Amino acid sequence: MGKLRGKVIKTGDGGMLKYKNDAGEKVECPYDQPFSKELGIAENTVVTFELVTGDKGQVAVAVNPVENGQIQDINFDAGTGHVIETESGIVYPFKQNYLKESKFDKGMNVRYTLVNVNGSMMALCLTLVQ
Repeated sequence: MGKLRGKVIKTGDGGMLKYKNDAGEKVECPYDQPFSKELGIAENTVVTFELVTGDKGQVAVAVNPVENGQIQDINFDAGTGHVIETESGIVYPFKQNYLKESKFDKGMNVRYTLVNVNGSMMALCLTLVQ
């Protein structure tokens, strides 16, 4: 089975997510993902994952946030701003050099990488989504 897509409904390294199976039914499933907080997994985060069958039934593993969003505001001089995650609405600050030269602007759709900086999630490595 390939990567599936779902939404986190309970956070933590042993949280819960929901997704639609091949029959279109909504399914809730536990996940087991070490360092989930450091990965930026929060309530309503859209994630990709693999399903495996363990001794307690099906469990989602390799849970990874889908880091797509839109630039909400931008400060070209400081190289900072905020992105709003497309599915969950979570807002993350971002930091990136050469924003003007890279032709970023407010309202653009971007992909990014979340990192934990001093206990807060920050979006880095922004790339435009065509």
